[in-house]
Amino acid sequence: MLLGAAIGLPLNILAEEGAIDPEIPRTVAGIGQEIGDLFLRLLKMIVVPLIVSSLITGVTSMGSMERLGAMGGRTLGYYMLTSMLAILTGLVMVNVIRPGVGADLLRLEAGAEGETLPAVVSSGEEQSLGDVLWQQLKNMIPTNPLEATADGDMLPIIFFSILLGIFINATGGHAGGTLRRFFEALFEVMMRMTLFIILLAPVGVLGFMLYAAAGKGIGAFAALGLYALTVALALAVHAFVTLPLLLMLLGRRNPWRFIKDMAPALLTAFSTASSNATLPLTINSIEERAGISNRVSSFVLPLGATINMDGTALYEAVAVLFIAQVYGADLTFAQQTIVAVTALLASVGAAGIPHAGTVMMVVVLQAVGLPVTAVGLILAVDRILDMCRTAVNVWSDSTAAAVVARYDVGSDEDPAPVEATP
Repeated sequence: MLLGAAIGLPLNILAEEGAIDPEIPRTVAGIGQEIGDLFLRLLKMIVVPLIVSSLITGVTSMGSMERLGAMGGRTLGYYMLTSMLAILTGLVMVNVIRPGVGADLLRLEAGAEGETLPAVVSSGEEQSLGDVLWQQLKNMIPTNPLEATADGDMLPIIFFSILLGIFINATGGHAGGTLRRFFEALFEVMMRMTLFIILLAPVGVLGFMLYAAAGKGIGAFAALGLYALTVALALAVHAFVTLPLLLMLLGRRNPWRFIKDMAPALLTAFSTASSNATLPLTINSIEERAGISNRVSSFVLPLGATINMDGTALYEAVAVLFIAQVYGADLTFAQQTIVAVTALLASVGAAGIPHAGTVMMVVVLQAVGLPVTAVGLILAVDRILDMCRTAVNVWSDSTAAAVVARYDVGSDEDPAPVEATP
């Protein structure tokens, strides 16, 4: 990461000052993007089989429906708690700093920084929050599980995998045992493949940092510096204050040691801006480095990579209030409450891919009557902020696994949870 920034930023600065041909940093950024994309494709290649085998293995290892229900309840409860705390942190920060007040950004048009609006934004089609949520619920149930698997559609894959694992347990006998052993073997093979791909992580991270540093440069923050600072500060408070406190109080773990254990996954999440692509490294780090059982990680982490988006929810709340301030709209407490609730629900439906939060922001803007085309105001710095909020998303998933593991009562043959050294 440091090498990519050290090479890319000077090239970008020299090109802006006219000291070198602007094509040079663009070429370097393009090469970096291609290298990073190769690594990202390798990660995406193993995501679906890893999630399927991991979830089914995790569900079948739990045995009783009572244990599965208890773990599911604790996991969802923790996810809702951290997401709401993240949103409240963002709302407090944006109301204190007020980055949009007096900002002359309305002259900026979508695409001014070479970006284009996502199709859902530029199409002009508007949907109510109820319609969006109902569509998410329908989409969760696959009409064809194989098609969902081929498309990499995470929510239907997770729903079907959990259901399949439940009925493998319910069936039992020779048929259930055969399927359970098959998915355990598949999971073991996929983890070996993951370890191989992890060896290439430094090269992929270098490529993505070259792309970000040489292609975007520090100048991307110039017009939206205070807004970017507000988002970064809010994310930092949530990542370095709120989540570590929850980790100590609920998970009884040393936050500093735990964040070092999760460093490979967090750095990969930051460079790729994709929590789904980072999932193999998250599972590997949580099991091999943090010592959390596969029974917990195989359930909590795939679910979190799909529905637990603390950084995205925080970002959406801050961005919407920033846009309101730019337009001179002073949102009331009731309207800000609507923003908070809508951002929470929208973050659940945000895919774990780059810029997904920007697309879901349309729902939040509509909820308070702001123009959806205003998303174009913040696209200039979205990629860099996307990297930050993805790292927070993965960090939140990791703390959830630690908290759930502490309260998970395993079978007699399962190892005891690893306790942190003070």
